[in-house]
Formats: sequence, C-alpha cells, structure tokens
Amino acid sequence: MTRKTFDDWKNLVEKQIASGLSVPQFCNQHNLSPKYFYARKSKVVRSTDDSGFIQAQVITQQTTRLESKLQQNITFVNAAGKLTLPSSISAQFIAELLNGLAS
Repeated sequence: MTRKTFDDWKNLVEKQIASGLSVPQFCNQHNLSPKYFYARKSKVVRSTDDSGFIQAQVITQQTTRLESKLQQNITFVNAAGKLTLPSSISAQFIAELLNGLAS
C-alpha cells in the first residue's frame, strides 16, 4: 500500500464533500478509516483556509410556469334571440343587463 501525499488527501476530501456522502459512508466506499480521514480532512481544511473565507457558489434556478385556461363565453338565450358575452365580463355588468332586460 502506497502512502498518500497531501495532494492525494486534498483530492479525497474535495471528492467526499462534492459527493454529498457522510464521511463514514465515503470511507466505507473507498476502504478508508473514518478516524484517519477526519484527521487528514482537518489538516487539509486548515491549510487551505488561510483567509477565513470560503468560496461560495451562486446557484440560480429558473422556473417557468405555463397555465392554460379554457375561456368559455357566457350565453343568454331567450325568445328574442341569443346574446354571447366573454367570460371576463364583470358580474356587475351582467346584473345590470338582467335588470334592464327584466324591466
């Protein structure tokens, strides 16, 4: 078994973080000792964290929502004829129209 260099451990730590796996899960998959991995991870993080800042990645996600509504007309039929109105017409207008027709 060959001894891992600092860069090898750094690559493994980055790979573990990117994988989203816990350290025990990652170590199990790569036949590593979790205790030893934690120790090496700590050294890697300390050596690369000189500024006290971490690199952040902005992830943007756009969602497009399409809605299709069936527009039906309102139709009134009586002996005098047929009246068709768009469904977007106000209820107040329809009430006034019916009151006017009733008089």
